[in-house]
Amino acid sequence: MEILFLGTSCAIPTASNGSTSFLVKADELLVMVDTPDNPVKSMLKAGIDPFKLDIVILTHYHADHISGYPALISTFNCMGRKQDLIVIADSGTVERANALLSVFDLDEENIGFRILYIEEFSYNRLKISLLPGFHTVPTSMITFWEKFDGGRGKRVFYTADTAYTPAIARAARGYDLLIHEATYSRSTREKPDGHSSAYEAGLSAENAGVRNLYLCHLCIEDYDNPNAPVEEAEEAYRGNVVIPELFKWYRI
Repeated sequence: MEILFLGTSCAIPTASNGSTSFLVKADELLVMVDTPDNPVKSMLKAGIDPFKLDIVILTHYHADHISGYPALISTFNCMGRKQDLIVIADSGTVERANALLSVFDLDEENIGFRILYIEEFSYNRLKISLLPGFHTVPTSMITFWEKFDGGRGKRVFYTADTAYTPAIARAARGYDLLIHEATYSRSTREKPDGHSSAYEAGLSAENAGVRNLYLCHLCIEDYDNPNAPVEEAEEAYRGNVVIPELFKWYRI
């Protein structure tokens, strides 16, 4: 399994870093998690053929996670995509996603490929599941499991936007990688609802016993310096903490 981040910022991007979204390559499938900004442009910047995209996961319907979804569908239609696109999301997010497409007349009869909405995916060695998250609107945490013959395989847990809760560590126990939001510093006086600090991300990783912790959904200006989220997470976690570089493949 490999992961490439297209952005790691919170809802407030920087000049060089867009809102959080990443690609997962597993079992010869390419998966995109959330669709901020312009997803096709981001894939092209990463040197990836957009038509290789098999699956999109939408964690929830806030703008910094779903606003690029109509652009993705429209661009695919203009490019002549014929292959079905699988979209994994809960029912409430699907309803909002379809409402967005309708604004731009991107209903099923107006595009040249099918969008298949599901809530769980399992094919060959790869299984993707959604778990209820802890945000200000209904949201989904994501589990990826790439099974190997004769072994447990690789497992990745993504919190998406979330308030801190011990339930995250319980759900992520035994995973190889926890990708956890770290929107703000623990020193922030007015903490935004439905989000976590880097320190709380470290707590989740330590209590889950995961091998690696990747931090994302960062409002980096909330921290004293670019490495401060890592330092803060390390106050609670003894493992490897990474703020992923953009457009770089990480092997899990």
